[in-house]
Amino acid sequence: MGSVAQPFKKPIPYEFKDSSLIDTRSLIGGQWVGAASGKTFKLTDPEDDGEICDIADLDGEDTRRAIEAASQAFETYKLTPHRERRWLMRKWGDLIKANREDLAALNTLELGMPYTESLAKVQYAVDFVDWFEGAVERTFGETIPAFRGSNRILTIRQPQGVVACITPWNSPLAMVTRKVGAAIAAGNTVVCKPAPETPLCAIALAKLFERAGGPPGVFNIVTTSPANTPAVGHQLCSHNAIRHLSFTGSTAVGKMLNTECAKTIKKTSLELGGLAPFIAFEDADVDKAVAGLITSKFRSSGQTCVCANRIYVHSSILDKFADALSEGVKKTFTYGSVWDKKVNFGPLYAGKGIAKVAAHLDDSLKNGAKVHSGGRDDRAGPNFFPPTVLKGGRVGMKFMEEETFGPLAFLVPFDTEEEVIKMANTADVGLAAYFYTEDISRLWRVSEALKVGMVGVRVGLVSAAEAPFGGVLESGLGREGGIAALEEYLDIKSITIGL
Repeated sequence: MGSVAQPFKKPIPYEFKDSSLIDTRSLIGGQWVGAASGKTFKLTDPEDDGEICDIADLDGEDTRRAIEAASQAFETYKLTPHRERRWLMRKWGDLIKANREDLAALNTLELGMPYTESLAKVQYAVDFVDWFEGAVERTFGETIPAFRGSNRILTIRQPQGVVACITPWNSPLAMVTRKVGAAIAAGNTVVCKPAPETPLCAIALAKLFERAGGPPGVFNIVTTSPANTPAVGHQLCSHNAIRHLSFTGSTAVGKMLNTECAKTIKKTSLELGGLAPFIAFEDADVDKAVAGLITSKFRSSGQTCVCANRIYVHSSILDKFADALSEGVKKTFTYGSVWDKKVNFGPLYAGKGIAKVAAHLDDSLKNGAKVHSGGRDDRAGPNFFPPTVLKGGRVGMKFMEEETFGPLAFLVPFDTEEEVIKMANTADVGLAAYFYTEDISRLWRVSEALKVGMVGVRVGLVSAAEAPFGGVLESGLGREGGIAALEEYLDIKSITIGL
Protein backbone atom coordinates (compact mmCIF):
# COMPACT_ATOMS: atom_id res chain seq x y z
CA MET A 1 0.00 0.00 0.00
CA GLY A 2 1.73 3.18 -1.13
CA SER A 3 1.59 6.56 0.56
CA VAL A 4 -1.10 8.86 -0.83
CA ALA A 5 -0.32 12.58 -1.04
CA GLN A 6 -2.86 14.77 0.76
CA PRO A 7 -5.61 12.14 1.17
CA PHE A 8 -8.04 14.78 2.36
CA LYS A 9 -11.73 14.76 1.56
CA LYS A 10 -12.01 18.52 2.01
CA PRO A 11 -9.94 21.39 0.60
CA ILE A 12 -7.76 23.37 2.98
CA PRO A 13 -6.09 26.76 2.37
CA TYR A 14 -2.57 25.42 2.75
CA GLU A 15 -0.17 23.76 0.33
CA PHE A 16 2.15 21.24 1.96
CA LYS A 17 5.82 21.57 1.16
CA ASP A 18 6.34 17.85 1.77
CA SER A 19 3.13 15.92 1.31
CA SER A 20 4.91 12.64 2.09
CA LEU A 21 4.57 13.53 5.78
CA ILE A 22 0.84 12.92 5.40
CA ASP A 23 -0.22 9.32 5.92
CA THR A 24 -3.24 7.49 7.25
CA ARG A 25 -1.49 4.27 8.23
CA SER A 26 0.33 2.99 11.31
CA LEU A 27 4.01 2.14 11.78
CA ILE A 28 4.93 -1.33 13.03
CA GLY A 29 8.49 -2.62 12.98
CA GLY A 30 9.55 -0.15 10.30
CA GLN A 31 6.60 -0.92 8.00
CA TRP A 32 3.71 1.43 7.27
CA VAL A 33 0.59 -0.71 7.47
CA GLY A 34 -3.17 -0.55 7.63
CA ALA A 35 -5.25 -2.56 10.07
CA ALA A 36 -5.14 -6.30 9.41
CA SER A 37 -8.94 -6.13 9.31
CA GLY A 38 -8.84 -3.40 6.68
CA LYS A 39 -11.01 -1.18 8.88
CA THR A 40 -10.67 2.60 9.07
CA PHE A 41 -12.28 5.41 11.05
CA LYS A 42 -13.15 8.99 10.14
CA LEU A 43 -11.12 12.03 11.16
CA THR A 44 -12.98 15.37 11.32
CA ASP A 45 -12.02 19.05 11.31
CA PRO A 46 -13.11 20.86 14.51
CA GLU A 47 -13.52 24.15 12.65
CA ASP A 48 -16.52 22.97 10.66
CA ASP A 49 -16.98 19.27 11.57
CA GLY A 50 -16.03 18.42 7.98
CA GLU A 51 -14.54 15.01 7.23
CA ILE A 52 -10.75 15.10 6.68
CA CYS A 53 -9.77 11.51 5.86
CA ASP A 54 -9.98 7.86 6.93
CA ILE A 55 -7.37 6.55 9.39
CA ALA A 56 -6.27 2.93 9.86
CA ASP A 57 -8.27 1.40 12.71
CA LEU A 58 -5.92 -1.05 14.42
CA ASP A 59 -7.14 -3.52 17.02
CA GLY A 60 -5.68 -5.56 19.85
CA GLU A 61 -4.01 -8.11 17.59
CA ASP A 62 -2.35 -5.37 15.52
CA THR A 63 -1.14 -3.83 18.78
CA ARG A 64 0.34 -7.13 19.91
CA ARG A 65 2.40 -7.21 16.72
CA ALA A 66 3.62 -3.68 17.38
CA ILE A 67 4.65 -4.62 20.92
CA GLU A 68 6.54 -7.66 19.66
CA ALA A 69 8.32 -5.53 17.04
CA ALA A 70 9.32 -3.03 19.72
CA SER A 71 10.49 -5.83 22.02
CA GLN A 72 12.67 -7.31 19.32
CA ALA A 73 14.14 -3.90 18.46
CA PHE A 74 14.92 -3.22 22.11
CA GLU A 75 17.42 -6.08 22.25
CA THR A 76 19.64 -4.14 19.84
CA TYR A 77 18.69 -0.56 20.62
CA LYS A 78 19.42 -0.87 24.34
CA LEU A 79 23.09 -1.39 23.43
CA THR A 80 23.27 1.83 21.41
CA PRO A 81 25.85 4.15 23.00
CA HIS A 82 24.54 7.31 24.64
CA ARG A 83 26.26 9.56 22.15
CA GLU A 84 24.72 7.78 19.17
CA ARG A 85 21.30 8.21 20.77
CA ARG A 86 22.15 11.87 21.24
CA TRP A 87 23.00 12.23 17.56
CA LEU A 88 19.72 10.54 16.62
CA MET A 89 17.77 12.98 18.77
CA ARG A 90 19.64 15.91 17.23
CA LYS A 91 18.82 14.79 13.69
CA TRP A 92 15.18 14.24 14.63
CA GLY A 93 14.98 17.70 16.18
CA ASP A 94 16.56 19.30 13.14
CA LEU A 95 14.05 17.63 10.84
CA ILE A 96 11.14 18.78 12.99
CA LYS A 97 12.45 22.34 12.77
CA ALA A 98 12.90 22.08 9.01
CA ASN A 99 9.29 20.91 8.60
CA ARG A 100 7.74 23.23 11.18
CA GLU A 101 5.24 24.82 8.78
CA ASP A 102 3.82 21.51 7.55
CA LEU A 103 3.61 20.17 11.11
CA ALA A 104 1.82 23.32 12.21
CA ALA A 105 -0.64 22.86 9.34
CA LEU A 106 -1.41 19.30 10.44
CA ASN A 107 -1.91 20.52 14.00
CA THR A 108 -4.31 23.21 12.77
CA LEU A 109 -6.20 20.79 10.55
CA GLU A 110 -6.92 18.06 13.09
CA LEU A 111 -7.03 20.12 16.31
CA GLY A 112 -8.66 23.31 15.01
CA MET A 113 -5.92 25.45 16.54
CA PRO A 114 -5.09 28.77 14.81
CA TYR A 115 -2.06 28.38 12.56
CA THR A 116 -0.01 31.00 14.41
CA GLU A 117 -0.56 29.16 17.70
CA SER A 118 0.27 25.86 16.00
CA LEU A 119 3.66 27.23 14.96
CA ALA A 120 4.39 27.94 18.62
CA LYS A 121 3.32 24.39 19.49
CA VAL A 122 5.83 22.99 17.00
CA GLN A 123 8.57 24.94 18.76
CA TYR A 124 7.38 23.58 22.10
CA ALA A 125 7.61 20.05 20.68
CA VAL A 126 11.15 20.75 19.43
CA ASP A 127 12.13 22.04 22.86
CA PHE A 128 11.67 18.57 24.35
CA VAL A 129 13.74 16.85 21.68
CA ASP A 130 16.50 19.45 22.12
CA TRP A 131 16.42 19.08 25.90
CA PHE A 132 16.58 15.27 25.88
CA GLU A 133 19.32 15.39 23.26
CA GLY A 134 21.42 17.52 25.58
CA ALA A 135 20.63 15.49 28.70
CA VAL A 136 21.01 11.95 27.36
CA GLU A 137 24.73 11.79 28.22
CA ARG A 138 24.13 13.14 31.72
CA THR A 139 22.25 10.23 33.25
CA PHE A 140 25.06 9.20 35.55
CA GLY A 141 25.46 6.45 38.12
CA GLU A 142 26.93 6.89 41.60
CA THR A 143 29.49 5.33 43.91
CA ILE A 144 28.27 4.69 47.46
CA PRO A 145 30.43 4.30 50.57
CA ALA A 146 30.06 0.71 51.77
CA PHE A 147 29.50 -0.21 55.44
CA ARG A 148 31.68 -3.27 54.95
CA GLY A 149 35.15 -2.04 54.09
CA SER A 150 35.94 -4.88 51.69
CA ASN A 151 32.97 -4.06 49.44
CA ARG A 152 32.49 -1.40 46.79
CA ILE A 153 29.00 -0.27 45.73
CA LEU A 154 28.10 1.51 42.53
CA THR A 155 24.95 2.12 40.52
CA ILE A 156 24.19 2.24 36.83
CA ARG A 157 21.05 3.38 35.00
CA GLN A 158 19.61 1.12 32.31
CA PRO A 159 16.64 1.42 29.91
CA GLN A 160 13.52 -0.44 30.99
CA GLY A 161 12.30 -2.04 27.77
CA VAL A 162 9.19 -1.35 25.72
CA VAL A 163 7.28 1.79 26.72
CA ALA A 164 3.63 2.38 25.86
CA CYS A 165 2.86 6.06 25.28
CA ILE A 166 -0.80 7.11 25.16
CA THR A 167 -0.99 10.74 24.06
CA PRO A 168 -3.93 13.18 24.33
CA TRP A 169 -5.78 15.02 21.59
CA ASN A 170 -5.20 18.53 22.92
CA SER A 171 -1.43 18.60 22.30
CA PRO A 172 -0.70 16.17 19.47
CA LEU A 173 2.88 17.33 18.80
CA ALA A 174 4.51 18.12 22.13
CA MET A 175 2.95 15.22 24.01
CA VAL A 176 4.59 12.85 21.54
CA THR A 177 8.04 14.41 21.83
CA ARG A 178 7.70 14.77 25.61
CA LYS A 179 6.89 11.08 26.12
CA VAL A 180 8.42 9.30 23.14
CA GLY A 181 11.47 11.58 23.08
CA ALA A 182 12.35 10.89 26.70
CA ALA A 183 11.78 7.14 26.41
CA ILE A 184 13.86 6.76 23.24
CA ALA A 185 16.63 9.05 24.46
CA ALA A 186 16.90 6.85 27.56
CA GLY A 187 17.38 3.76 25.36
CA ASN A 188 13.87 2.27 25.33
CA THR A 189 11.64 1.39 22.41
CA VAL A 190 8.09 2.70 22.11
CA VAL A 191 4.57 1.83 21.04
CA CYS A 192 2.67 5.10 20.79
CA LYS A 193 -1.11 5.26 20.64
CA PRO A 194 -2.12 8.80 19.65
CA ALA A 195 -5.62 10.02 20.45
CA PRO A 196 -8.20 9.02 17.79
CA GLU A 197 -8.99 12.71 17.31
CA THR A 198 -5.42 13.77 16.37
CA PRO A 199 -3.30 10.99 14.81
CA LEU A 200 -1.79 12.89 11.84
CA CYS A 201 0.77 14.79 13.92
CA ALA A 202 2.10 11.63 15.56
CA ILE A 203 2.34 9.91 12.17
CA ALA A 204 4.33 12.81 10.73
CA LEU A 205 6.70 12.86 13.72
CA ALA A 206 7.30 9.12 13.28
CA LYS A 207 8.14 9.66 9.60
CA LEU A 208 10.70 12.29 10.56
CA PHE A 209 12.17 9.93 13.16
CA GLU A 210 12.64 7.34 10.42
CA ARG A 211 14.38 9.93 8.22
CA ALA A 212 16.66 10.82 11.11
CA GLY A 213 17.93 7.24 11.06
CA GLY A 214 15.71 5.80 13.76
CA PRO A 215 16.05 2.00 13.64
CA PRO A 216 12.98 -0.04 12.66
CA GLY A 217 10.84 -1.01 15.63
CA VAL A 218 12.17 1.68 17.97
CA PHE A 219 9.21 4.03 17.38
CA ASN A 220 5.92 2.32 16.54
CA ILE A 221 2.57 4.05 15.95
CA VAL A 222 -0.79 2.38 16.56
CA THR A 223 -3.80 4.39 15.37
CA THR A 224 -7.20 3.28 16.56
CA SER A 225 -10.81 4.41 16.79
CA PRO A 226 -12.67 5.00 20.07
CA ALA A 227 -14.42 1.68 19.47
CA ASN A 228 -11.13 -0.27 19.33
CA THR A 229 -9.36 1.75 22.03
CA PRO A 230 -10.32 -0.65 24.88
CA ALA A 231 -8.81 -3.63 23.03
CA VAL A 232 -5.64 -1.69 22.23
CA GLY A 233 -5.43 -0.44 25.81
CA HIS A 234 -5.82 -3.98 27.13
CA GLN A 235 -2.77 -5.12 25.15
CA LEU A 236 -0.71 -2.14 26.32
CA CYS A 237 -1.62 -2.82 29.95
CA SER A 238 -1.42 -6.62 29.97
CA HIS A 239 1.41 -7.57 27.60
CA ASN A 240 4.47 -8.62 29.60
CA ALA A 241 6.88 -6.97 27.16
CA ILE A 242 5.53 -3.53 28.08
CA ARG A 243 7.43 -2.40 31.17
CA HIS A 244 6.25 1.20 31.43
CA LEU A 245 3.02 2.93 30.44
CA SER A 246 2.84 6.70 30.09
CA PHE A 247 -0.60 8.29 29.82
CA THR A 248 -1.99 11.81 29.68
CA GLY A 249 -5.74 12.17 30.04
CA SER A 250 -8.57 12.05 32.52
CA THR A 251 -8.20 10.93 36.12
CA ALA A 252 -10.88 8.27 35.66
CA VAL A 253 -9.08 6.62 32.74
CA GLY A 254 -5.72 7.00 34.49
CA LYS A 255 -7.01 5.11 37.52
CA MET A 256 -8.28 2.29 35.32
CA LEU A 257 -4.97 2.02 33.43
CA ASN A 258 -2.98 2.08 36.66
CA THR A 259 -5.11 -0.75 38.06
CA GLU A 260 -4.65 -2.86 34.94
CA CYS A 261 -0.89 -2.22 34.80
CA ALA A 262 -0.54 -3.26 38.43
CA LYS A 263 -1.51 -6.81 37.44
CA THR A 264 1.86 -7.20 35.69
CA ILE A 265 3.72 -4.67 37.92
CA LYS A 266 4.40 -2.14 35.20
CA LYS A 267 5.71 1.29 36.00
CA THR A 268 3.23 4.04 35.14
CA SER A 269 3.62 7.74 34.45
CA LEU A 270 0.24 9.45 34.67
CA GLU A 271 -0.48 13.10 33.91
CA LEU A 272 -4.13 13.41 34.80
CA GLY A 273 -6.80 15.97 35.54
CA GLY A 274 -6.23 19.48 36.84
CA LEU A 275 -8.52 22.02 38.44
CA ALA A 276 -5.96 24.79 38.64
CA PRO A 277 -6.57 27.64 41.09
CA PHE A 278 -5.49 31.15 40.11
CA ILE A 279 -5.25 33.70 42.94
CA ALA A 280 -5.00 37.48 42.65
CA PHE A 281 -4.22 38.93 46.09
CA GLU A 282 -5.10 42.47 47.08
CA ASP A 283 -1.51 43.62 46.51
CA ALA A 284 -1.26 42.08 43.02
CA ASP A 285 -0.25 44.16 40.04
CA VAL A 286 -3.62 43.92 38.32
CA ASP A 287 -2.32 44.48 34.79
CA LYS A 288 0.30 41.75 35.17
CA ALA A 289 -2.16 39.40 36.84
CA VAL A 290 -4.68 39.90 34.05
CA ALA A 291 -2.02 39.23 31.42
CA GLY A 292 -0.98 36.07 33.25
CA LEU A 293 -4.56 34.89 33.54
CA ILE A 294 -5.22 35.43 29.83
CA THR A 295 -2.18 33.27 29.10
CA SER A 296 -3.15 30.60 31.60
CA LYS A 297 -6.90 30.51 31.02
CA PHE A 298 -7.38 31.05 27.30
CA ARG A 299 -4.46 29.50 25.43
CA SER A 300 -5.60 26.58 23.27
CA SER A 301 -9.11 27.98 23.77
CA GLY A 302 -8.96 26.88 27.40
CA GLN A 303 -8.29 23.23 26.53
CA THR A 304 -5.19 22.35 28.57
CA CYS A 305 -4.89 20.50 31.86
CA VAL A 306 -3.05 23.45 33.42
CA CYS A 307 -5.55 26.13 32.41
CA ALA A 308 -6.77 28.22 35.34
CA ASN A 309 -10.16 26.83 36.34
CA ARG A 310 -10.97 28.39 39.73
CA ILE A 311 -10.07 32.08 39.70
CA TYR A 312 -9.97 33.66 43.14
CA VAL A 313 -9.82 37.46 43.22
CA HIS A 314 -9.58 39.51 46.41
CA SER A 315 -12.85 41.33 47.06
CA SER A 316 -11.12 44.72 47.16
CA ILE A 317 -9.96 44.45 43.54
CA LEU A 318 -12.70 42.25 42.06
CA ASP A 319 -14.49 44.92 40.01
CA LYS A 320 -11.24 46.43 38.75
CA PHE A 321 -9.92 42.98 37.87
CA ALA A 322 -13.09 41.95 36.01
CA ASP A 323 -13.05 45.14 33.94
CA ALA A 324 -9.35 44.80 33.14
CA LEU A 325 -9.75 41.13 32.20
CA SER A 326 -12.66 41.84 29.86
CA GLU A 327 -10.75 44.66 28.23
CA GLY A 328 -7.60 42.52 27.97
CA VAL A 329 -9.49 39.72 26.24
CA LYS A 330 -11.01 42.19 23.82
CA LYS A 331 -7.58 43.57 22.89
CA THR A 332 -5.79 40.20 22.80
CA PHE A 333 -7.88 37.91 20.63
CA THR A 334 -8.83 37.95 16.98
CA TYR A 335 -11.42 35.51 15.64
CA GLY A 336 -11.96 34.05 12.19
CA SER A 337 -10.59 31.24 10.04
CA VAL A 338 -7.91 29.27 11.90
CA TRP A 339 -5.79 29.47 8.74
CA ASP A 340 -5.71 33.28 8.88
CA LYS A 341 -2.37 34.29 10.42
CA LYS A 342 -4.03 37.20 12.25
CA VAL A 343 -6.40 34.86 14.10
CA ASN A 344 -5.23 33.66 17.52
CA PHE A 345 -8.32 32.05 19.08
CA GLY A 346 -10.02 29.00 17.62
CA PRO A 347 -12.87 26.56 18.22
CA LEU A 348 -13.17 23.92 20.90
CA TYR A 349 -12.27 20.47 19.71
CA ALA A 350 -15.79 19.16 19.21
CA GLY A 351 -19.44 19.28 20.18
CA LYS A 352 -18.95 17.53 23.51
CA GLY A 353 -16.56 20.30 24.51
CA ILE A 354 -19.16 22.91 23.67
CA ALA A 355 -21.75 20.94 25.62
CA LYS A 356 -19.62 20.90 28.78
CA VAL A 357 -18.84 24.61 28.54
CA ALA A 358 -22.53 25.36 28.06
CA ALA A 359 -23.45 23.17 31.03
CA HIS A 360 -20.97 24.97 33.29
CA LEU A 361 -22.21 28.34 32.08
CA ASP A 362 -25.88 27.46 32.60
CA ASP A 363 -25.18 26.02 36.05
CA SER A 364 -23.36 29.15 37.19
CA LEU A 365 -26.05 31.50 35.85
CA LYS A 366 -28.78 29.46 37.52
CA ASN A 367 -26.92 29.77 40.82
CA GLY A 368 -26.31 33.50 40.75
CA ALA A 369 -23.28 34.20 38.57
CA LYS A 370 -23.45 37.05 36.02
CA VAL A 371 -21.81 37.34 32.60
CA HIS A 372 -19.42 40.31 32.67
CA SER A 373 -18.31 39.92 29.05
CA GLY A 374 -18.57 37.36 26.27
CA GLY A 375 -21.21 34.68 26.12
CA ARG A 376 -22.51 32.28 23.49
CA ASP A 377 -21.71 33.06 19.86
CA ASP A 378 -21.84 30.35 17.17
CA ARG A 379 -21.27 32.68 14.24
CA ALA A 380 -17.66 31.52 13.87
CA GLY A 381 -18.54 27.83 13.53
CA PRO A 382 -20.32 24.95 15.29
CA ASN A 383 -17.63 24.49 17.95
CA PHE A 384 -16.71 28.11 18.63
CA PHE A 385 -17.21 29.65 22.06
CA PRO A 386 -15.69 33.08 22.78
CA PRO A 387 -13.73 33.94 25.93
CA THR A 388 -16.28 34.69 28.63
CA VAL A 389 -15.78 36.40 32.00
CA LEU A 390 -18.26 35.80 34.83
CA LYS A 391 -18.57 37.33 38.28
CA GLY A 392 -20.21 35.71 41.25
CA GLY A 393 -18.61 32.29 41.12
CA ARG A 394 -18.83 30.36 44.36
CA VAL A 395 -18.44 26.99 46.04
CA GLY A 396 -21.03 24.50 44.84
CA MET A 397 -20.97 25.43 41.17
CA LYS A 398 -19.88 22.77 38.68
CA PHE A 399 -16.67 24.56 37.66
CA MET A 400 -15.42 24.32 41.26
CA GLU A 401 -15.41 20.52 41.01
CA GLU A 402 -14.90 19.78 37.29
CA GLU A 403 -12.46 21.02 34.69
CA THR A 404 -14.36 23.26 32.31
CA PHE A 405 -11.82 22.67 29.52
CA GLY A 406 -13.05 25.75 27.73
CA PRO A 407 -12.83 29.56 27.74
CA LEU A 408 -14.99 30.42 30.77
CA ALA A 409 -13.32 32.56 33.45
CA PHE A 410 -15.32 32.35 36.68
CA LEU A 411 -14.21 34.99 39.21
CA VAL A 412 -14.64 33.97 42.85
CA PRO A 413 -14.20 36.63 45.57
CA PHE A 414 -12.20 36.03 48.76
CA ASP A 415 -11.07 38.11 51.73
CA THR A 416 -8.13 36.43 53.50
CA GLU A 417 -5.04 34.42 52.62
CA GLU A 418 -6.11 31.58 54.91
CA GLU A 419 -9.54 31.45 53.30
CA VAL A 420 -8.28 31.25 49.73
CA ILE A 421 -5.63 28.62 50.46
CA LYS A 422 -8.30 26.48 52.08
CA MET A 423 -10.56 26.84 49.03
CA ALA A 424 -7.69 26.17 46.60
CA ASN A 425 -6.73 22.99 48.45
CA THR A 426 -10.18 21.40 48.58
CA ALA A 427 -9.78 19.56 45.26
CA ASP A 428 -8.83 15.88 44.96
CA VAL A 429 -6.41 16.83 42.19
CA GLY A 430 -3.30 18.98 42.34
CA LEU A 431 -1.56 19.68 39.04
CA ALA A 432 -0.86 23.42 38.74
CA ALA A 433 -1.67 26.67 40.54
CA TYR A 434 -0.96 30.34 39.89
CA PHE A 435 -0.96 33.42 42.08
CA TYR A 436 -0.01 37.07 41.99
CA THR A 437 1.35 39.05 44.93
CA GLU A 438 4.06 41.64 45.56
CA ASP A 439 4.69 40.36 49.11
CA ILE A 440 7.87 38.27 49.18
CA SER A 441 6.90 36.50 52.40
CA ARG A 442 3.48 35.61 51.00
CA LEU A 443 5.19 34.36 47.84
CA TRP A 444 6.94 31.67 49.86
CA ARG A 445 4.07 30.91 52.22
CA VAL A 446 1.52 30.35 49.48
CA SER A 447 3.91 28.48 47.17
CA GLU A 448 4.61 25.97 49.92
CA ALA A 449 0.99 25.75 51.11
CA LEU A 450 -0.67 24.97 47.76
CA LYS A 451 -1.18 21.22 47.22
CA VAL A 452 -0.04 21.02 43.60
CA GLY A 453 2.95 19.78 41.63
CA MET A 454 3.65 23.10 39.88
CA VAL A 455 3.22 26.70 40.98
CA GLY A 456 3.39 29.78 38.78
CA VAL A 457 4.15 32.91 40.79
CA ARG A 458 3.55 36.07 38.78
CA VAL A 459 3.58 33.98 35.59
CA GLY A 460 0.75 32.38 33.64
CA LEU A 461 2.80 29.63 32.02
CA VAL A 462 4.55 26.83 33.93
CA SER A 463 5.29 24.43 31.06
CA ALA A 464 8.89 24.19 29.86
CA ALA A 465 10.99 21.33 28.52
CA GLU A 466 13.66 21.87 31.16
CA ALA A 467 11.21 21.84 34.10
CA PRO A 468 9.60 18.78 35.70
CA PHE A 469 5.89 18.62 34.79
CA GLY A 470 3.41 16.68 36.90
CA GLY A 471 1.05 16.73 39.82
CA VAL A 472 0.18 15.35 43.24
CA LEU A 473 -2.94 13.72 44.69
CA GLU A 474 -5.16 12.39 41.87
CA SER A 475 -3.37 14.46 39.22
CA GLY A 476 -1.02 11.59 38.59
CA LEU A 477 2.34 9.92 39.11
CA GLY A 478 5.82 10.81 37.92
CA ARG A 479 7.22 13.79 36.07
CA GLU A 480 7.72 14.73 32.42
CA GLY A 481 10.25 17.31 31.31
CA GLY A 482 13.64 18.09 32.81
CA ILE A 483 16.17 15.49 33.88
CA ALA A 484 13.40 13.82 35.91
CA ALA A 485 11.75 12.79 32.64
CA LEU A 486 14.72 10.69 31.56
CA GLU A 487 14.99 9.13 35.01
CA GLU A 488 11.35 8.03 34.72
CA TYR A 489 12.42 5.71 31.88
CA LEU A 490 15.55 4.31 33.49
CA ASP A 491 16.01 1.57 36.09
CA ILE A 492 18.71 1.97 38.73
CA LYS A 493 20.82 -1.14 39.19
CA SER A 494 23.01 -1.49 42.27
CA ILE A 495 26.27 -3.43 41.87
CA THR A 496 28.16 -4.56 44.97
CA ILE A 497 31.73 -5.74 44.45
CA GLY A 498 33.75 -7.64 47.03
CA LEU A 499 37.48 -6.99 47.01
